[in-house]
Amino acid sequence: MTTGKTNEENMTSDAKERFDHDGTWKDIIERFFYSLLKRALPELYEAADRDKKPTLLDKEFRDILNTADPAIHTSPHFADYVIKVPLRCGGEEWILFHIEIQARAGNLAERINHYRCLIYAHYRREPVTLAIITYKRSPGEPAYYSHSRFGTKILFEYNDLVLDELDDEELISSDNPIDLLLYAAKFALNVKEEHQKLNFLRKSVELLDERGWSMIDKRDLFLFTERIVNMKDKELVWQFKEFMAQRNKEGKAMYVPMLLRDSAAEIERRGMDKGKEEGKIEVARNLLARGDSPDAVSKIAGLPQEKIRELMN
Repeated sequence: MTTGKTNEENMTSDAKERFDHDGTWKDIIERFFYSLLKRALPELYEAADRDKKPTLLDKEFRDILNTADPAIHTSPHFADYVIKVPLRCGGEEWILFHIEIQARAGNLAERINHYRCLIYAHYRREPVTLAIITYKRSPGEPAYYSHSRFGTKILFEYNDLVLDELDDEELISSDNPIDLLLYAAKFALNVKEEHQKLNFLRKSVELLDERGWSMIDKRDLFLFTERIVNMKDKELVWQFKEFMAQRNKEGKAMYVPMLLRDSAAEIERRGMDKGKEEGKIEVARNLLARGDSPDAVSKIAGLPQEKIRELMN
C-alpha cells in the first residue's frame, strides 16, 4: 500500500503522532476498493468488472472543486473521491462513484448535493454516491437532501455507511477484509483509553492470524488498523513492540507495523538496556521487523551475517 512518499516525508517531526485521516482513508479506498463496494453497495459490486482496476479521478475532482466558495475547501470531512468504475456489461460502460468520508456533524446532505451538481456539470453523468460516516450521527440529522419551492421539488437520496451502526460480531466474523478495517475505525471512534488500544492491537493481530488472506493483505490491513487506533503512550507502544518481537521468536507471521519504525538509535538504546548479547539480538529482530536489510542489521546490531539469517528463519 503506497502513497508515493515515505512515512517520514508524510509526517513532519512535530506531527508524527497525529493520525493522517485523509491519507489513511485514501490508502484503504485504493487498496481495498472492491471489498468496500461489496460491503456498502453489493448491487454495484456484482455489476462491476472486478478484473479491471477502478480509476481515481483525483486531479479532475480537485479541478471541479476549484471554486471561489471557501466552504468547499474547508468542509469538515476527511476525504472525497470520484472513481470511475468499469462495468461487466462490456464496451466502455462505466459509472461515477462519489465517496464522501464525514468526520463530524455538519451540512453533509447539502454538501453532497452540491458535489453531485458539480460532478454532473463536468461529466454529464449522475454519480452513485456513498457517505462513510465516522461520527455518532444525531437522531434528527437528515440522511438525504430535499428542497421545495413554488412547486419545484428536489429529493436526493444517497447510500451511507455509518460506522457506529455496524454490528461488531458481524464485522469480526466476516471474510471481507474491509470489515476488519471498519471494525478498527469503529473502535477508534468509541475508545480513547490507551490500555484498551494496546489490547485491541493485540486482538487485531490474532484476528488476522485466523484469516487465510495473503501476507501482503494482512500487512496492509494491520497498517491501517494501527494508524487509525493511533496509540500514543510510548511505554505501551514499546510493550506492543515486544509483543510483536515475541511472536517473531515463535516463528509466527511477521507484520511490519509503523510502530516498529523507530530510528535505529532508539531501537539500539532500548535493546542494549537488556544486556549485551540479548540486547544485540533484540536490536536485530526489531530492525528486521521494520524492514531493514540484513547487511544493515548486521552492522547496527554488531552480529554476524549467519546470526542474522538465523533470526530471519
